[in-house]
Amino acid sequence: MSGKVIGVDLGTKRVKYYRKGDGIIFDQENCIAIENHNEIRAIGDEAAVMYGRTPATIKVVYPVTRGVIADVSAMELYFNSSFKDIYGKTRRAAGNNYIVALPTDITEVEKRAFPDLIMKSEVKPRNISLVDKPICVALAAGIEIMNAQGIMTVDIGADTTEIAVISLGGIVTSELLPIAGNKFDKSIISYIRDQCGLVIGKANAEELKKGIGGALSGKGLTMPVNGRDAFTGLPKRIDISSDMIYEAIKADLANITDDIKNILERVAPEISSDIIDTGIYVTGGSAQIADLDVLFGEATQLKINILNNPQDSVIAGLGKLIDDEDYMTLPYIYRQAGYYIKSANKNAKKN
Repeated sequence: MSGKVIGVDLGTKRVKYYRKGDGIIFDQENCIAIENHNEIRAIGDEAAVMYGRTPATIKVVYPVTRGVIADVSAMELYFNSSFKDIYGKTRRAAGNNYIVALPTDITEVEKRAFPDLIMKSEVKPRNISLVDKPICVALAAGIEIMNAQGIMTVDIGADTTEIAVISLGGIVTSELLPIAGNKFDKSIISYIRDQCGLVIGKANAEELKKGIGGALSGKGLTMPVNGRDAFTGLPKRIDISSDMIYEAIKADLANITDDIKNILERVAPEISSDIIDTGIYVTGGSAQIADLDVLFGEATQLKINILNNPQDSVIAGLGKLIDDEDYMTLPYIYRQAGYYIKSANKNAKKN
């Protein structure tokens, strides 16, 4: 079982692993329930169900927030536990090569936390390499990223929206915004509390967003939601309209739209010309909001390409990269000092 290549996407919403020859081997919520400070009660989807429902002895933690590892100790517990679930024993995972997908606009310290996590884990990696997430998105879209052609990607995830322009296998410019799916949910919660006097939870807000949410008004849909009356404190159910969800999230969508336009205004004319031909590639779990392509298209006057299965674009791109027999020589794989780690062979030299 050892010696394979594993792609790692530690997303704010979900954690995903891709193993060469096997496809996606792990896809679970980025969540861990810890009991008595250091005992794992549950990880992934099972832990996420516990959120807001636990006694004082159990703490539910989301280790990755805003695209970076915010709770290192919790992430270490999660990582080791997830590979124990996959292999039976973590020692059976020893000797694998790992490629980790990273957001672009984070600090060097935040970047280093990802390979450090794997290097210090119980899986004992052979080596670790890094790749930018927008590169993975472009690969998932089937783009020849080494060409001298400008490509724009917009990845709307859980905590962040990553806007990037790619050319010749590198990032020309990028921006990481703290506005995405979780912000939409918070806006929906606030709007319903203020306008309807109903207090709802994050799960309810997400269901409304997915069920009747849209980037444009006038859909004419309704959906019931359960919550707590803000005045009496008693349980209450009301119907919410799609226009209410639109009103709740329209300012957030406008901020993303403005940043897309700002980046388009900053790129070189040659790249602008390329993007006119190719359009903008939009992905991420929140790219599934209805009419998002229409909103962005009207704002930019460009073709908007929503990727198939946008929630899986990063791990799908990692899979394409890993399945390339020459992946270790590709120029967009980081092998810088401190990132390319050989730990299985004591006599190996660090590259």
